[in-house]
Amino acid sequence: MNVLLISCYELGHQPFGVASAGAHLLAGGRHQVECLDLAVETLDEAKVRRADFVGISTPMHTAIRLGVKAGEMARGLNPQCHICYFGLYASLNEDYLLEGVADSVIGGEFETPLTQHVDRLAENGPPHPGGLSLAELRSPPNLSRQHFLPPARHLLPPLERYARLRTSEGEFRNVGYVEASRGCAHKCRHCPIPAVYEGRLRIVQREVVLADIDNLVHMGAQHINFGDPDFLNGMKHSLWIVREMRSRHPELSFDFTAKIEHLIQHRDAVMELAALGCVFILSAVESVDDRILRYLDKGHTRDDVVAALEITRAADVALRPSLLPFTPWTTLSGYLELLEFVQDHDLVYQLDPVQYSIRLLLPPGSRLLDIPEIQPHVGSLIQEDFVYTWRHPDPG
Repeated sequence: MNVLLISCYELGHQPFGVASAGAHLLAGGRHQVECLDLAVETLDEAKVRRADFVGISTPMHTAIRLGVKAGEMARGLNPQCHICYFGLYASLNEDYLLEGVADSVIGGEFETPLTQHVDRLAENGPPHPGGLSLAELRSPPNLSRQHFLPPARHLLPPLERYARLRTSEGEFRNVGYVEASRGCAHKCRHCPIPAVYEGRLRIVQREVVLADIDNLVHMGAQHINFGDPDFLNGMKHSLWIVREMRSRHPELSFDFTAKIEHLIQHRDAVMELAALGCVFILSAVESVDDRILRYLDKGHTRDDVVAALEITRAADVALRPSLLPFTPWTTLSGYLELLEFVQDHDLVYQLDPVQYSIRLLLPPGSRLLDIPEIQPHVGSLIQEDFVYTWRHPDPG
């Protein structure tokens, strides 16, 4: 079967989802697989027309919005192809997708059910129900543990087409994106991951992660971005990988994402990771208003953010916060306090300007919808936008 895997948006890095799916589909030797990354490529009509199966990766909100447009274009070019959406946002929005352009939807751990689904379509057999939803058959996301394969990087454009790291010396470094785990052990209310994974963590086998890093270095990677929702969820697993990576590729730098509470809990690991080549850490600070942090169930306070900053600065590694400044509970004085916090703690150059403008998203399944404090502010679900509307109590 001719398979075309499409990525629309993955934050400027090589799309992991289609590369991982591609590796599993190629492993059986039964299918021809091609990829398109519409973030850096134009839609190749010839690839779409010869595809029997089009899989569209939807790991995040922007990806699914663009993915629907891509699916409509694929349907127009190739009315007979089977269109499948897979990834985190696919299962959160399966009703809308299946009422529209999608023939199938796969959520959670997608590689195994996606491969089984394509195999059965090639055989004209009945669909495999595990993790697969059709218009006439729904199934919860697949959360079973699976054995991963190194992503098929050769199906993607070269690293030079993607975002690069600019060092403090002005050097630009090619970046390779890898994942050592999926899901998350925590259930922050504003995050879409708990709606699918429900507090579960899925580990990518060490040898697979290291083989992927080896492949990326061969392609020219000089910096590794660990894209796990929280790299310190499985701290022993992550430390082992970084130690071995350092042994194999001592010239590599890297970054990762971790919760504020984990940075405090694992301060010795932060020191070691800095010594092993970590140049910055991303953390979802979101707010310095303790009331809002409680509503979001973030697991940290304003004082914890200060403590995490002290730990990372002692390790000589930059903490780069992400913010959620606009929520139904944000006040003008609270926004000014956030700006003062940034200035007082010398964070101006560690924050991307877009962070000052981010507004809360309420996707289907959001745990924030379960708390009474948000009910006065929530409107209806706008399906084509994949979010619930909300209004701030201050119309000005």
